[in-house]
Amino acid sequence: MANTTSELDQYIQSTTKSKALWEDAKNYLPGGDSRNSIFWAPYPIFVDHASGCHVVDSDGTDRLDFIGTMTTLILGHGPKAVLDAVNAQMSQGLVYNAPNPHQVHLAKLLCQRIPSFDLVRFTNSGTEATLNTIRAARAVTGKSKIAKVEGGYHGSHDQVSVSVRVNPAKAGERSRPNAMAATEGLGEGTLDQVVVVPFNETAVAQEILEAHKDELAAVIIEPMLGSVGMLPATSEFLAMLREFTRANGIILIFDEVISYRAASGGAQEYYGIIPDMTSLGKIIGGGFSIGAFGGRKDIMDLYDPSAEGGPRVAHAGTFNANPVTMLAGAATLEQLTAEVYQSLAEMTEYLRAEILKVGTELETPIQVTGLGSLFGIHFTGDELLGYRDIAAEDSAFRHQVFLGMLNEGILMASNLVGAVSTEIGKSEIDAFTAALRRVLERTLTSAS
Repeated sequence: MANTTSELDQYIQSTTKSKALWEDAKNYLPGGDSRNSIFWAPYPIFVDHASGCHVVDSDGTDRLDFIGTMTTLILGHGPKAVLDAVNAQMSQGLVYNAPNPHQVHLAKLLCQRIPSFDLVRFTNSGTEATLNTIRAARAVTGKSKIAKVEGGYHGSHDQVSVSVRVNPAKAGERSRPNAMAATEGLGEGTLDQVVVVPFNETAVAQEILEAHKDELAAVIIEPMLGSVGMLPATSEFLAMLREFTRANGIILIFDEVISYRAASGGAQEYYGIIPDMTSLGKIIGGGFSIGAFGGRKDIMDLYDPSAEGGPRVAHAGTFNANPVTMLAGAATLEQLTAEVYQSLAEMTEYLRAEILKVGTELETPIQVTGLGSLFGIHFTGDELLGYRDIAAEDSAFRHQVFLGMLNEGILMASNLVGAVSTEIGKSEIDAFTAALRRVLERTLTSAS
């Protein structure tokens, strides 16, 4: 196990104002925050301001941002096109108790780009989006169980808070994972409604699914496991899911809240596999809270309030499709041309290659996963097939690297995943890889 003292001491010495803010925050917020995903030990930095690819904390430290608010800010902080659109709208009202034309514009853009979208509805988070895809699947099939992969994160509602980041020693055999609660407080019977399959183990997963095919309303899948390490699915695995669900009248749901960065049409365009429904979030809101779900017309028509007898599936939300978010989202998508997507992918591939060079130079195993402008760093030479392979990595070593990168002026997620924005070029990537080299030199020395 790695000794983290030196990096930890440096971090504490350089973040005194963040520490003080955190100590005060704990008096009013449990643990000093409202998002567990952005907490890290011993405490997180507190951000003062940000611009482009730079984030400045309360102590005045300027860091290069290689995560962009958990992959959201694909154009960086404060892009002019988004700010101009939002500022113009804010003088005309923030939110209305009636539809606005801006939601139509964003809906058109999404339906034109996402292969599975005949129709779309807006929410305020990815959690709400996945909740609604599952609810629609149950309504259209008349069945209640869902299947998901071990390690897949689909938000924080009960049905998907199962087998996310579990202790493999308590989760059954790798080929037959148990449904495990990801949090306390789940409703009674929740685990009985979820079938868990291993990621990327096609034959085994199919066998499990076949045993439950008459009970399943939906299979929900991240085409790339985002939160646990940016681990892409194999084409074979996704093709099996598509064939299995189509053959058995089961709704295939792609959760593309993160993987929509893979291509202008999302991971479904990248793989050439079209699901029945898709959930979105993050980048489509331009920095504002958003979610969206869409799919086949016959499914989405369940939400139609003008249908005889009213909608079969209820869906409300005071801030759904508010004009500010719709304009911010449309302004973002309009910047994201196919050429921009290609440029982002090429820049990220350069980053991956440079990270691998560092591993070669230091004679330490490194793998870099991801799709499009997303990446994850893993310090292992073992095959990364599914969640359990990632869970087996040395967490203490990885945390030391994370703290070291913060000390070197680089911000990424604490599990060493990141995202490249349009504000990041080769000079920023070179700074990233130089920082990683220095951190690993220190870390490997302290671990030996």
